[in-house]
Amino acid sequence: MLEEAPVIAGLCVVDFHHTRGPETEYWCSLPAGTDETKIWPNLPFQALPDGSHSFKETFTYFTLLFNEKKKCSPENGATELPEDELKDYVTFFAISCSRQIRSDELIHRGSDITRSTVQKAIVVISRQPIFGQIKDKLSLVTNAFFMQRNFSDRTIISSLHENLMSMFKVSPGSPPEGQLYVGLSLRKIIYDLKKDILVLLKALLLEKQIIFYGTNVEALCNLQFGLISLIPTLLSNLHYCGSPQLHEPLEELNVATSFKSSDRQSVLAFLGFPLRIFEKGGLFSPYTPLQQMDDIKSKHTQFFMIGSSNSLLAEQKTELCHIFVDVDASEVEIIDKSLSPALQLSGNDKKWIDSISNIVSQSWNENDLYTPKNSQFEGSEDFIRWQFEDYLTRLLSSIKLSEYVTSYTDNQMALQSVPEEMLRSNSIQHFNNSWVAKWITTENYAIFRDCTDDRLFDLFPPKHPYNGVDTMTILQQKLAATFQNLKRANSHPSLEEKAKDEESQTSQEPSAGSASVVSKDNLKGSNTSDKEQNLWSSWKEYFNARKRGKKRDGEDDIKSTEYLNNSHSTQEAIGSALVGLGLHYDSAQEGKSGESEDDEWVTNEVDEASNEGDHSRDDAI
Repeated sequence: MLEEAPVIAGLCVVDFHHTRGPETEYWCSLPAGTDETKIWPNLPFQALPDGSHSFKETFTYFTLLFNEKKKCSPENGATELPEDELKDYVTFFAISCSRQIRSDELIHRGSDITRSTVQKAIVVISRQPIFGQIKDKLSLVTNAFFMQRNFSDRTIISSLHENLMSMFKVSPGSPPEGQLYVGLSLRKIIYDLKKDILVLLKALLLEKQIIFYGTNVEALCNLQFGLISLIPTLLSNLHYCGSPQLHEPLEELNVATSFKSSDRQSVLAFLGFPLRIFEKGGLFSPYTPLQQMDDIKSKHTQFFMIGSSNSLLAEQKTELCHIFVDVDASEVEIIDKSLSPALQLSGNDKKWIDSISNIVSQSWNENDLYTPKNSQFEGSEDFIRWQFEDYLTRLLSSIKLSEYVTSYTDNQMALQSVPEEMLRSNSIQHFNNSWVAKWITTENYAIFRDCTDDRLFDLFPPKHPYNGVDTMTILQQKLAATFQNLKRANSHPSLEEKAKDEESQTSQEPSAGSASVVSKDNLKGSNTSDKEQNLWSSWKEYFNARKRGKKRDGEDDIKSTEYLNNSHSTQEAIGSALVGLGLHYDSAQEGKSGESEDDEWVTNEVDEASNEGDHSRDDAI
């Protein structure tokens, strides 16, 4: 029934009455059999949002629930649907354009117009979120409607309806995904939010309660739909997002066992897209007036993503949500601090999203929100979508690999079928283990797990998309080589040993990058004590001693440390080593005060880098 219905479900005019408030004053069309007087009582409040009178023109996007069988809307909100009628409900999508005009400019001013201005909105209701394709036409018609200065003449409203019906005749199914992206500027979103866009995407996947607040309602709604559009094919699969009681029957979801590489939709389905965020317990309401607060607080609503321009929601944010987004200030606030570890971006996450953000910033075009400078591909809308699709694909593949290894820990035959490099990579850690631990408890993860092949990693690379060098690996290698050299520099070999070294070098050329190791036998006869020779056996031990300002137990150890502090050659060796590692070292200050603040900073940073292994030390180094 849904597949044969027209895409455009209705069109109406909403007026702000001076005593009754917002109300629907005229319906141009509705599904046959619908009672116009009882349909969608909250629609006027959604079409004329709080604060819209401050703008010359305002666009609002919102969702509506409709019972296809009874041709009506819910009687008691989106969270009190009768259980036996759940299968009859579907989510509609509406876009409104509101404007205002001075009352004294009207040609025909009715007796009920008592205010100095008249505010109205034209609303288009559809079965798909095709806002971008409707917006320009709706803007032109709304402007023309006001320029008539006669609201009793609604001919232009009927013309808009006929035009839209001819454009979007009968829905044969979901429209091409690209049509739903029209009007959504990912460049603007990333330019404003930068790395926080990835934080929000991961919060959305965790099925948390998210409120978007801002005075510019169009920007508010665009941000939410733009965020959703980062998950491939999700925009065209939001039929159940209007109520936390609605969800797609799991028995109707089939496991994709194969795909056609030339068919993008086939590949995405095999990967488990869309990740079904707004299933049971979830609510998506891009603009939510105060009249819908009961839906937010309902026992059925476990998580949601909503938008509002009413400051009362901002004042109650700590009671209402886990995450609060101030769209005007482009700030994301994590209200529930227990989520902070999970939503902290890993080192690879930060580098990956920063690279995209930098590309967008460098190609920013003030005159065009959708196109980079010189119309280059890097930084374009398609480029950004491709990057996020690649990120999610690699995440899903890494999850499947981790699951497979865990499931077959005691089955060596099964593990032998996985390349050794994959087994060692532990790629899931690069997406933040804490986040992964929370994600695998969500409803959308359970659906993904049950509807996808266990060995996705055989076909799609299970590794993070950030493919830059591993800073920690390089640091460890440099430290190992550096302190091996420092060990030689402080061994003070005898003349006999030097002669042997020269003879050895003459007979055999050392390989590039190799490090020489002085054995205990060769150290016999040296003028330096054994403890001094072994001093560099552990660079970590040395730095820890310096950091704590403590000496190891034993008089000999104290003397060894004093030897280090007073040895000019040692200072030079340390300085050279740290400069080689890209770290600051002030040898002059060291000589004056023993241990400068800069040296203390270096010690702390290297010690943290060796012990903790999280992304923060990458930035410090």
